[in-house]
Amino acid sequence: MELGGQEFRILAEAVGMRGRGHFVVLAVQPHSQIAVQARAAGIPVELVRMGCGRILPLVSQFQRIIETYRIDVVNTHGSLDSWVASVAARWSSVKPAIVRTRHKSTPIVRSWRHYILYRMLPHAVVTTGEAIRTHLIRDHGIHPDHVVSIPTGVDVSLFSPNQALSIRMDHEATPSDFVVGTVSFLRDYKGLNILIAAAQQVVAVYPHVKFWIIGEGPERSQLEQMITEFGLQHHVVLCGFQTEIPRWLSRVDVFVMPSTGAEGIPQALTQALAMERPVVASSVGGIPEVVEHGITGLLVPPNDPDSLAKALLLLLRDSVLRKTLGRAGRQRVVEELSMTRMLEKTEELYYRLLEVRGTESSRTPPAITMTSMGD
Repeated sequence: MELGGQEFRILAEAVGMRGRGHFVVLAVQPHSQIAVQARAAGIPVELVRMGCGRILPLVSQFQRIIETYRIDVVNTHGSLDSWVASVAARWSSVKPAIVRTRHKSTPIVRSWRHYILYRMLPHAVVTTGEAIRTHLIRDHGIHPDHVVSIPTGVDVSLFSPNQALSIRMDHEATPSDFVVGTVSFLRDYKGLNILIAAAQQVVAVYPHVKFWIIGEGPERSQLEQMITEFGLQHHVVLCGFQTEIPRWLSRVDVFVMPSTGAEGIPQALTQALAMERPVVASSVGGIPEVVEHGITGLLVPPNDPDSLAKALLLLLRDSVLRKTLGRAGRQRVVEELSMTRMLEKTEELYYRLLEVRGTESSRTPPAITMTSMGD
């Protein structure tokens, strides 16, 4: 299992909450990258082999974990683990507060299953953007007090334009090249095919522009084929999975997020904003919550390579606009989307749930978090 935005959020929250004095244990798939990263960060891990064919054993295993660690808050992030961990929490003698975190902005089908999953089992639902929260309230009748939007936070000291960072120029970019970059798990809804189509139009006008697509995923072979068919081998580079994202962003002149759907507020987008990179992004999901057109970035319609190319060319030609958008973008992140703010809002929710439920804990602070994920 690869690391995507959901997994990075889980890890960041686990490390951050531990730093605030909470005990945290992650229940994750065996052999998953999140298990490796959690152990490296010193977070206790319980290995749970998720599978739809073993529901009752999973419920029993989660109940054991909850009661062994005396968990006060169960926070679930996937579909299957939300079912089994929530049921286990309801059945356990500990009776922890249950939080369901919803990351994607894809519409949720109205059904009895989702009624149970979002309205009956959890005591609160966390969304990673206001657009997702609005969908749950408007289309699924969830009470507004039951849903809270907590966007994924950014470490604004790590993702800072003041850091003198650079990467080795080994990806076909020279100091004189203009670099358009994106950081993304290579999924179909990330719109990377739209980016490549737009790149063809941009390099026809400015041949010195390079495009970096940083990340890995199942769409890599299709993207490679498209790059070859468009004759863009010397202009579009699939850079693969990278760990030192601030270094890569430091070399990017414009950041682009061409998603076609399923987005909350993408972490790579807010990280780029924190680095004062001017951004061009499609107006889907929670993206317009942080990219205000003409203020903190440029918005374009999804699935529209012509509009995307036009916006990129505008920024390529206008260095003053790039600087203005970049500075405003960082200010927005520092004020509203920092990692500290995310942890504060999460902690506030946990304490409120425990207070409402009259839960008392022998630990200080009392909110003990178990973040589980599956699928």
